Amino acid sequence: MSTLVQERETQPKVAPFRIGRLVGMGLLLVLSTLAAAQQKKVYLEPDNGFSAYFSAALQKKKVPVTVTTDPKQADYTAQFQAKDNNGSVLKGVLNTLGAGNYDNGSFNQVVMTIVDAKSKDVVFSYTCKKSSQYMDASSSLATSVAECLAKHWDKALH
Repeated sequence: MSTLVQERETQPKVAPFRIGRLVGMGLLLVLSTLAAAQQKKVYLEPDNGFSAYFSAALQKKKVPVTVTTDPKQADYTAQFQAKDNNGSVLKGVLNTLGAGNYDNGSFNQVVMTIVDAKSKDVVFSYTCKKSSQYMDASSSLATSVAECLAKHWDKALH
């Protein structure tokens, strides 16, 4: 009989908080799935080169929207007008001689307009311009501008 008592004592006990923890995790998963399903959808024109940068920025900045490639499913449409300037070496040299710092004048500027897909009303618009001292910095400038636009749209959504 002492071995029977000993076996009962060595069996692992299931803590009641484990069941509550599992239920809580399941509830959290269901709620996060519902929240994702209720997020507004934004259509980004796939042929626009800036759309890929903006899509990545939306994820990085955790903007509560879902990107769709079907304009019929979208709640919003994002429109971009870009202006780029690659600068010049001559301008950089002249700035160095005059002001003491090298600035070739390159920049990337994007005007973003968010339009409600149903009403066609403009619900948000923002312009972001970033400058760079270096030639061939267009990719990092585009990323920086996209993150700037995503950040400001996120603030407007809250």
